[in-house]
Amino acid sequence: MSAFKEDKIDTRLLDGLVKALRESKARGRIGILGEKSLRAGQGAEMKGQGTRSVAANSKAKISSKDFENITNAAIGAAHEFGTSKLPQRSFLRVPLGDNLPKRVVEVGLLDKAVVTEVIKTKSVVPWLKKVMILCEDIVLGAFDSGGYGKWKPSNMANKKNKQTLVETQQLRNSITSEVKE
Repeated sequence: MSAFKEDKIDTRLLDGLVKALRESKARGRIGILGEKSLRAGQGAEMKGQGTRSVAANSKAKISSKDFENITNAAIGAAHEFGTSKLPQRSFLRVPLGDNLPKRVVEVGLLDKAVVTEVIKTKSVVPWLKKVMILCEDIVLGAFDSGGYGKWKPSNMANKKNKQTLVETQQLRNSITSEVKE
């Protein structure tokens, strides 16, 4: 006799949502997008120019001087993946992977009525926009909680704000999302 009781789960609604997502051309993105890539003080003179970049996986040596003409996107990549000088402090992949599935359920985005409406209207865009707002909340929560407790603390002795990755708020404030069809 098996120790597990066999339960039948009706997945028709979830199957319908998966089908709607597959058939839709709508896609959501989150990160440091468009104009948010530039740091304060970087304006028109930076647009169209090849700004310096940090190769996230190259383990390049980085000094404070390297950040003078660098974008939020490059700084974000350095922290997201780590370098030889910076430990990995994922504010996108790890927090979203760890938190998004349970938060989607908690906020009701998989409730029967919500999923039925997505399937009925044959439009995933409004639903996907809600998911992206939730993603932004999770990512911003990573900045507020030290990567939900997973980031190696930085040297706080020289910081006004005693949190990792939030000294100027520029990287945190550069996080945006979008939904495109």
